[in-house]
Amino acid sequence: MALEPAGLTYRPADLPGPRPTVLVLPGGGYEEHGRPSSELLAEWFAGIGVHGVVLRYPVAPHRHPEPLDAARAAFRWLRSGTAPIAVDPARVGVVGSSAGGHLAACLANGIDDPDDDRPAFCVLNYPVVSMEHPTRTRPMRNLLGDAPSWRLRRELSMETRVDARTPPTFVWTTADDRIVRATHALAYVEALVRNEVPVEFHLFPHGRHGLGTAVKEPHTSQWTRLCENWLRYQRVL
Repeated sequence: MALEPAGLTYRPADLPGPRPTVLVLPGGGYEEHGRPSSELLAEWFAGIGVHGVVLRYPVAPHRHPEPLDAARAAFRWLRSGTAPIAVDPARVGVVGSSAGGHLAACLANGIDDPDDDRPAFCVLNYPVVSMEHPTRTRPMRNLLGDAPSWRLRRELSMETRVDARTPPTFVWTTADDRIVRATHALAYVEALVRNEVPVEFHLFPHGRHGLGTAVKEPHTSQWTRLCENWLRYQRVL
């Protein structure tokens, strides 16, 4: 039996039988694991019938590919049938916020292992996407070091890595996010459309970075309802 990867926290859905499951990757600029919003996000998924599993992946001073290796190991663990929750291996997806969104997209695009199994679906919340044109340099430096080459920055820019095997993706962000500009999400959505990957995208007019479920933002908070409807449309639920 495979050993359970370190750093996992489970928020199981209270429903019988194998359930769809989502690997939750917190934000934090590849420097920390951010706020407790990731646990709240996992609990929201559990409330709609999707097991939520939060992964605290390696952050700085650890560099690429350590966070990706940890995320891939956790994804394989959830699909293996040995996790302590009843997982439907055909419905294991990934959700990432901010820098966790970048890591989720790395997993969805098969970075460093293009022939590997990929998540069944991907949800990106105000994601970091580009390492070539970052809004702020902190995530790039924490992940790639102080002087990464142009080639490495491009290889880790997710708008350049989408292909036909990238899974159906739900993306949302806000127009006035000053930490990670909406241009990141827009570039990724354009790449998804260009590669004919099923995508749903929502750009809300207002909301600070790191909103999580956005319960205090009456308009932006509808993203959770829209995402639940999308999961039903994709037959995850």
